[in-house]
Amino acid sequence: MMLLLGFLLAATACKQSPSDKANQGSNTVAPTTTTALTMEQTADGKWVILDGQKTVVYDVFIFDNGPDYEAEGLIRVVKNGKIGYADAKSYAIVIEPQFDCAYPFENGKAKVSNQCKTVKDGEHSVWESEAWQYVDREGRF
Repeated sequence: MMLLLGFLLAATACKQSPSDKANQGSNTVAPTTTTALTMEQTADGKWVILDGQKTVVYDVFIFDNGPDYEAEGLIRVVKNGKIGYADAKSYAIVIEPQFDCAYPFENGKAKVSNQCKTVKDGEHSVWESEAWQYVDREGRF
């Protein structure tokens, strides 16, 4: 798969229209490129999102001993102890990390709270709160 992707990218980069070549004068501005974010597992087992310089941008929320699963195109991410949501494909932040507890999206909304506690339930833990709210993909409550 990676070989095919590399081949397609190389083939696309080699194609250049005559008008592109004509516009390559000394006054042209080089196109800006955006470095893609990637998800990787660190040597200590954490899952993180990295920028193009391999700098950790934020952690991936851990669920069931692995990185959070996609729900409605989003995954949960953690920064400074707060949970937010990122696009599951680009890893770009959709809702800034701001919640103490945050469930996956379901039917266009996610259950979140900043007044919650973690309670042990057998070998698992659950969140309890008397101040749950629902947030949509735009961050509206």
